[in-house]
Amino acid sequence: MIFLRRLRKIILLLIWFFIALIAAGIDVLFRRKWNSVKAGAKWTKIWAKVAGRIVGLKITVYGNPSDAAGKLVVSNHTGYLDIVAQGALFPLRFAPKIEMRSWPLFGWMISLSRPVWVDRTNRTRAGKTAEEFKQTLEHDLSLLVYPEGTSTDGRHGLLPFKSTAFEAAISADVSLLPVLVFHKGIPDGAFDPAWYGDIGFLTHIWGVLGLKEIHSCVYIMPVVHLEKGEDRKQLSLRMHKLMTAYYEEYTGSAECGA
Repeated sequence: MIFLRRLRKIILLLIWFFIALIAAGIDVLFRRKWNSVKAGAKWTKIWAKVAGRIVGLKITVYGNPSDAAGKLVVSNHTGYLDIVAQGALFPLRFAPKIEMRSWPLFGWMISLSRPVWVDRTNRTRAGKTAEEFKQTLEHDLSLLVYPEGTSTDGRHGLLPFKSTAFEAAISADVSLLPVLVFHKGIPDGAFDPAWYGDIGFLTHIWGVLGLKEIHSCVYIMPVVHLEKGEDRKQLSLRMHKLMTAYYEEYTGSAECGA
């Protein structure tokens, strides 16, 4: 039964990935840069909604997704399912690690969304990445960042935030939207939907595809405005403190809590 469930999901995902690649490619690749980026955000939402349904993602939203418009969306990170759950809710521009670019199918789809690829091993690109962040926000697009810099199990608090992405919000003079996301596999305890540590991508996704359902809770907190004279490190510390307080409250949730 579990094997047939996996096989069905794989077939449907492959069909959908190729349909989306062709449709999004036609729409995205023949536009000028910022129109292309906006089209990529639109197609990411379409792709994520369908892909989420195929893998059995049941998303419960607390808050208003429309609050993300033109904001720097700041989220915790528990793996690739965050991208699917959040992509289905917001027309976002992602800022994924450049290593994801080489992932089969998934990397191609992310590439068509016109993300800002982040290469943490190349310091010379840091300035260009920061400028791309700033321009994205100035064009009234929502930019999603995971300032922890890596994924966690989502059950042991937030890692310290890296401050680089917060410079974009200050430079573009835009507000921030804190978001927390948690996933729980059904049946409970069968497999951990969070992808972290040393487990391989293919090994993990094989386990995820065997789950009957995945309950994803997305908590959208009130918009955070910049404070006068605040630098990026002060802003990142303030956001971390705020989100930690919300984290401690929301992880008690019966549906998706730790």
